[in-house]
Amino acid sequence: MSLAQNIKKTMNYCRKNGYSEAFFAAWERVTAKYYRNYTYRQPSGEELAQQRQDQSITDICFSILVPAFETQTVYMMALIDSCLAQTYANWELIIADGSKSDVVKKAVSGYNDPRIRYEKLSQNGGIAGNTSKAITLAKGDYCGLLDHDDMITPDALYEMAHAIKNKNDENKPILVYSDEDKCDSSGTSFYDPHFKMDFNLDLILTNNYICHFTMVETETLKKLDIRTDYDGSQDYDLILRIVSTLLLREKENTGAVRVEKKIAHISKVLYHWRCHENSTAENPQSKMYAYEAGKKALIDFVDRMGWKGDVRHNKHLGFYRIEYRNNVLTHRPDLAAVGGFTACRGKIAGGIYKGQPLVYAGYMNRMDLYQNTRLLDIRNMAVNKEYQPVYEEVTGHPYESTFYADEKELPQWIRELDKTAQGRAQIALLSTKLSRRLLEKGGRLLLDPVCVRTVKGRADSFRK
Repeated sequence: MSLAQNIKKTMNYCRKNGYSEAFFAAWERVTAKYYRNYTYRQPSGEELAQQRQDQSITDICFSILVPAFETQTVYMMALIDSCLAQTYANWELIIADGSKSDVVKKAVSGYNDPRIRYEKLSQNGGIAGNTSKAITLAKGDYCGLLDHDDMITPDALYEMAHAIKNKNDENKPILVYSDEDKCDSSGTSFYDPHFKMDFNLDLILTNNYICHFTMVETETLKKLDIRTDYDGSQDYDLILRIVSTLLLREKENTGAVRVEKKIAHISKVLYHWRCHENSTAENPQSKMYAYEAGKKALIDFVDRMGWKGDVRHNKHLGFYRIEYRNNVLTHRPDLAAVGGFTACRGKIAGGIYKGQPLVYAGYMNRMDLYQNTRLLDIRNMAVNKEYQPVYEEVTGHPYESTFYADEKELPQWIRELDKTAQGRAQIALLSTKLSRRLLEKGGRLLLDPVCVRTVKGRADSFRK
């Protein structure tokens, strides 16, 4: 990102969130240095050759869908070249072109490969409309969504095929996604990697962290289609509808496969998101309408699930928060417990972000967001009624909520433990054991970072 863009982004953040928030955001960016030394490393020539020779999987056909509109020739050619460079050969590239000019058509006409399919549209339907047309033409088993100025890595489809094949029929994924990074306008410099979590229900309800590269089972995609009135966040809307479909199935049938089993994550960068002055990656302000569409999609999700809550924008662009009415546990029987941060001397004293400064937002702003976790601190936790016997079994004490949002003081037995280092170590062990047992019982654990309880004692040093 250019200096001018950084200055503009900082000024906008400052106007929206205030000077104090802007200062700490800038301080974190300077001191935390998340993946500043990142280098994208393409698989070696030997690895790529081995992938091309691998015939263990050839039966999965991928349809790569590209909604095009007045795409610069250099970008369209780079996109097509990235597809032709794939080590996995069973694919088709469908370019749905809504351009008034013939700039895209000319770029595509320079290639002679039957897998490349060009469709000139009678009018431009935007990203959503053009993608919807491409879906009707798809013949593959899975459809990959690729923006008209981005690129995929040469091993992208190979990794997708293996991720799908590695699942049994029951757990065959409906959606597969990978990590991604950004590249400059020349497509030669790579930076800002997004190393993603495995599917995280509540994190996807705060922002579209899945984003690129996404493959969706064609049957499901054709059934759901792309909704044109969510243009700009049509991919987020699609993901949310896939998730809600799986969640409702899970809710209605206790034997149904959980949503986490039907969405697969490949922990590898397979997508390069190109940054130039007109792209969202370079200038988020250029697509404010998309953030409103994302909020609208999330409101629709909450309504479909029957949850009582309001959706608002988070302080970070493109991020949201569901404000549940009353207690989140009353609307979410899938949650075993909800908890917040426990802080001591300005640092987080327990849980997955232990040791981090409380003023930080965390990598990809995750410390500011709802998310499912594998560890909650018993000093700031409320347990759903069905799971309270597990709490009593693990702690040896009657259940009592310690969730800060409930405005309750810590129970006497926890206050006594919290006075000494040995006692705090016991609290950590109990938190770990209780969290593990709640997960084993089939519940999800929700981290709500807005709810912060301050405790006494010694704060652990910050570990980057």
